[in-house]
Amino acid sequence: MSNPPLPPDLAADPQYRDAVAAFGAFYPRTTRWSETNALALAHASNLAYKDEPTIRAVLASCGFDQVAVRQVRDIQAYTARREGAVVVAFRGTRPDQLLDWMTDFEARQGSFASYFAGPEVGGTHQGFTMGLFQVWALILADVTGFQDQGQTLWIAGHSLGGALAVLCAAAFTFARRQPVNGLYTFGQPRVGDLTFVGQCDTHLGNVHFRFVNNRDVVTRVPPRIFPHLPLPSFYGHSGQVLYFDAQGLLHTDETWWNEFLLGCDVGMANMGALLSAPVQDHDLLNGYVANLAAFVNQPTPGQQKPRTFWPASAA
Repeated sequence: MSNPPLPPDLAADPQYRDAVAAFGAFYPRTTRWSETNALALAHASNLAYKDEPTIRAVLASCGFDQVAVRQVRDIQAYTARREGAVVVAFRGTRPDQLLDWMTDFEARQGSFASYFAGPEVGGTHQGFTMGLFQVWALILADVTGFQDQGQTLWIAGHSLGGALAVLCAAAFTFARRQPVNGLYTFGQPRVGDLTFVGQCDTHLGNVHFRFVNNRDVVTRVPPRIFPHLPLPSFYGHSGQVLYFDAQGLLHTDETWWNEFLLGCDVGMANMGALLSAPVQDHDLLNGYVANLAAFVNQPTPGQQKPRTFWPASAA
């Protein structure tokens, strides 16, 4: 049975035609790196920003036969089922709005296990964690209902949506003991302390692919040392970093990420100004999606495509 075509108004927009094409190459039965899956999930993350009728229409043309869109306060996510796969995608936010999540209260860390019952796995950003908690029961029910034939689970998001995606994957892993086949994040902030990062790398490190586009400052917040009283909090990243340089070339060597860490000071004094200014490299559609599409469809001669990854550092 063929998928329904895009409505004419949506078919006129290349971002939706490209999403349909990307999901035509999506392969659900793997836990390994897949460039075609990465591109499809980047489009899925872009779709999470749209209104519900658009989400439903595009996903139907992508082969999804069941869709649930959830919005609680400022958190929006959707869960969608197609043959072999269930996809959860979270909406992000603009960098200047993300600054609201970086206040002292929101960025304090709390025990992840106090929100999602399970073993103690470290501390996480309180604002991000409460955001996921608001929609968690709905997403859990949707995924449970949609996985009626052993479909694999895929989670994605951009910006704030990437942070929520990491926490969602952690909730499935630590609180539910439910496997996640792929976690793909784009322009994702840091979400937890070094204990949480270590636990995520141990249990999700082989399936978490974290994309950074050149000088995307959102990937540098919260700062690695957040000056809480009486003691500071430490933040880190999990997952395997994939870095697009200024020419859009993809690198898996963490040297590129380390150079970014050394070359851009994102302390508390600078964070507000950096997030309030235009962050061109944070753009999902014209940055991450465009670079991934070029990598998949028109690879630069001589560029080695990533095949093997090493555990990420807690940077």
